[in-house]
Amino acid sequence: MKQGTNFFFLRVLISIFKKGDYQKLLVVFDGGGTNFRKNLLPQYKAQREAMPEELYKQMEMVKSLLEKTNITYLQLENHEADDLIASFIKKNQEKNSQIIFDVFTRDKDLLQLLSQNINILKYINGKTTLYTYEIFCQEYNFTPHNYIDYLSLLGDKVDNIEGVNGIGPVNAKKLIQQFQSVENIYQKINNLPEITKHLLIDKEKLVLVNKKLISLAEDISLPIDIYEKCNFR
Repeated sequence: MKQGTNFFFLRVLISIFKKGDYQKLLVVFDGGGTNFRKNLLPQYKAQREAMPEELYKQMEMVKSLLEKTNITYLQLENHEADDLIASFIKKNQEKNSQIIFDVFTRDKDLLQLLSQNINILKYINGKTTLYTYEIFCQEYNFTPHNYIDYLSLLGDKVDNIEGVNGIGPVNAKKLIQQFQSVENIYQKINNLPEITKHLLIDKEKLVLVNKKLISLAEDISLPIDIYEKCNFR
């Protein structure tokens, strides 16, 4: 990463904030250490290389820039950013169900959070794609809540989570459209074609563990005043 990356990050961030006419802004980073997913699956993200020293320095510079521009960021040891985001949203929607959240991310796992008041702005290769609850339902023909079940069948190579061999995106989508959840699939496993049935039976334990791995934690204790600190000035 070049030094200009820091300023590009900040420029994109402020641009998004201004276009959306937002009242608050929070930047969330992964924390180091271990977490419940590594306890469930020791090889979770094990294929990823350690952060290079140069990248670490760049991240620290980004945090410094955020502080200088009065943008609040959140990072907690032993917790992934996705879980912090999910916990932050749940905590504040419990206080005020009318709050609308736009989540800017590259991570597809956060699509499970979509609701009438939560939108996802997925950023890939310099382009931002908006996902609303309605857009997701039209594309997948099942609810965002069941996106966890869909990914549980497919796995996630990026996170080193194995899927069910022989079950691709098309079949996974059809299964979730028909049964809604992986638990329902296994309860009604005898209703499936023999080939699909055997593929799934052989990987039942894996699929159920996958669901725990992919489900975002919403119960992380956060700083009490974090919401109030998110005002952007």
